[in-house]
Amino acid sequence: MRWLIDGYNVMHVAGIAESGMGRERFRKARRRFLDQIAQAMGDMTGETTVVFDANKPPADFPIESNYRGMTIVFALADASADARIERILAKHSTPKALTVVSSDREVRQSATRRKARAMKADEFLDRLPTLAYERRLPLNSGPDPEAARHAPALDDAERAYWQQVFGAVDAPEPNPTGSSKKSSTSNGAPPAPDRRRVERPRDLDVRDVPDLRSAMLTDADIAAIRREVDMEG
Repeated sequence: MRWLIDGYNVMHVAGIAESGMGRERFRKARRRFLDQIAQAMGDMTGETTVVFDANKPPADFPIESNYRGMTIVFALADASADARIERILAKHSTPKALTVVSSDREVRQSATRRKARAMKADEFLDRLPTLAYERRLPLNSGPDPEAARHAPALDDAERAYWQQVFGAVDAPEPNPTGSSKKSSTSNGAPPAPDRRRVERPRDLDVRDVPDLRSAMLTDADIAAIRREVDMEG
């Protein structure tokens, strides 16, 4: 998305452009404003155009220039910055990709007619601190755990291989009667008995692990710790 900003309009709403400012002070305020916009826009500076009103060429900028990645336009050939913004909207090939920032109602209406997004200056200033973060893509969090849970453990080729090695064994069917009837394979033969031996693990005794006893705190140790905590409190 590209940003089309009415520069003096946003400066005025932000309280940067004040009446009675000298020329040099005003130029410094304008450059400081552009610095802040560029810093906040981050990697979107290349998609940002700031348009300023101009009755004569500015002393510190060309009529059109690139400043910190942004396009800076002084609307010397137009009646105002609003007129230049509307002209850019009319000629833009993909206006739906534009966000026009202006508090002027007619400019926002022109943007809406062209299917562009219109945003007031105060709304833009409120969102400015987070605009760069909104643009970033979410980090890759790895494979979807839900998809992995439903994915088959073996593909058809692997399943066929292991069936040849161990024989085809059907999963036991649920027995509602509670009897001990065994399941059979598809050819009627009973499944091969499981001859693997599973030994029950021996109960752990504290005497088998001397380090456990040495790591235990005595009543005296606990009392000493409590005294230290009370002293710190």
